[in-house]
Amino acid sequence: MVWREDQAAPTASLLMPAMSAIVDLLGQLRRECDGVVAGLTPPATGYPIGFCAFIRDRVFDGLIPTPLIRGLMAQGLALRKVFVILKDRYFQNAIQFGNLYIDVANDSVDPTKPWLEWMDVREVPFANVGDLSTIARVAGDYHRCRVHPNTFFPLLAPVVPLLAVHDDGRLGLLHFQDGGFLKDLALGFPHLRHWLAGPARDLPPLPEADAERLREACGRENNDAFAFECRPCSFVDIAEHADAFSAVFADPSRHWAIMAVYNRVPAALRDLRARNIRSG
Repeated sequence: MVWREDQAAPTASLLMPAMSAIVDLLGQLRRECDGVVAGLTPPATGYPIGFCAFIRDRVFDGLIPTPLIRGLMAQGLALRKVFVILKDRYFQNAIQFGNLYIDVANDSVDPTKPWLEWMDVREVPFANVGDLSTIARVAGDYHRCRVHPNTFFPLLAPVVPLLAVHDDGRLGLLHFQDGGFLKDLALGFPHLRHWLAGPARDLPPLPEADAERLREACGRENNDAFAFECRPCSFVDIAEHADAFSAVFADPSRHWAIMAVYNRVPAALRDLRARNIRSG
């Protein structure tokens, strides 16, 4: 998220006068989202707690086709999804419209808070997500989990470099923002390389008993093999895979290979959750 000079004038002259109507539209879309969740079978436990991305995405998708929003975008206002760290404590999926920050899931951490918060981007106490040490630290507190480096899925590690043991003992991949890997890749992996060279080594490795459970559940000797090869790997191995990703990225005709890996991540997240590997 960033305040943009080119969005200053349209935000002041076009967006701000329309905010009353936009808030009404956001309220309608949020109520529709709440209704969808209420009708899920089985019911969503604890909604809206933890449903930040789900709510933001449904509201965002509902905004795009409306005449009001399309008209404003046609006049130069930029609308996009953002993912930031708020107050050095919370991960937040939100919307940036012009130079306004709009959070339509403000109650997804504390349900007693108003569902909507919006303000000038410059007033938001935020940091953009990038530094993996910060991500690991905030994730441990925010998600109440133990964070470990992903040294078990070498091809996947540049995309999802962190593992977590959640407070219920479940082991999973710690994946936040789909665009983070692609942005880092486009710049030559500065965040990943810095982390691998030092801070990653300060994180505790996954305990050997848990590592063995992971290998047993996801190794190739398992007939129901995991989407990515599971084998112990070093930080040097991960850096070499990052080099390979960078080499492929340099050739636009081979970008399909990157996307072939990238598009398997959601299935891998679901698969590892379904395997229900528990720390013991």
